Amino acid sequence: MLGSFASLLIRRLHFEEKGILWGRSKCPNCQKPLQAKNLVPILSWIFQKGKCHACGKKISVRYPLIEIVFILTFFCFAQKFYGNSHFFPLTGIVFFTLVLFFYDLWFLEVDNRIVFPAIFFVGIWAFFREIPVQDFFIGALAGFLFYGIQYTISRGKWVGFGDLWLGLYMGLVLGWKYLFLALILAYIAGTIAAIYLLAFKKYTRKSAVPMGAFLLPATLVFLYEGEAIWKWYWDLLVISY
Repeated sequence: MLGSFASLLIRRLHFEEKGILWGRSKCPNCQKPLQAKNLVPILSWIFQKGKCHACGKKISVRYPLIEIVFILTFFCFAQKFYGNSHFFPLTGIVFFTLVLFFYDLWFLEVDNRIVFPAIFFVGIWAFFREIPVQDFFIGALAGFLFYGIQYTISRGKWVGFGDLWLGLYMGLVLGWKYLFLALILAYIAGTIAAIYLLAFKKYTRKSAVPMGAFLLPATLVFLYEGEAIWKWYWDLLVISY
């Protein structure tokens, strides 16, 4: 249900559609309001064979894919953190992170109407975590400056201004301790993806790449298993030296 709502939220925010919380869902093609049986996550898309029940126009596979990603991600976090005092704040973080991820992947931009509430939510949560609150605000500053310096030097050619807010959000969620490694993971994944897309001529060197598509999954990875990855990294350094 949250994945289905996320699809609706992303679309309505981007296209400035009214009624984000109360307007009825409609087919993007024929504009006919959808019935309850058309709104069952994943199953409706399968039973309707990926088509609108009214006009027969194909429904993008991105909608059930978003719902599947939500299911799998929430399942993983619930399996590990259910019963933990931070479980419910974590569900909020996961929701905001996935919405930001799909918005950037879909439209190649970061919407302030999503990222600012996300930053506010995480900022409040930082005061209730076991780790000292300054660790998270140092991480937020480091993430913001990391992209701010790139944005200033390149005059917006290397990164977009929205990436500054993603860097801040990422640092605020993870703290400075995990931010460094999460950025490394994001850039490794981004480099591999870019090489693949260039090799198969899906992209050119001038094509825009959504940084959020790599930063936000890395954020979830370290939110889920940061301590284990951190320990593995330092053990590796000790062995190396």
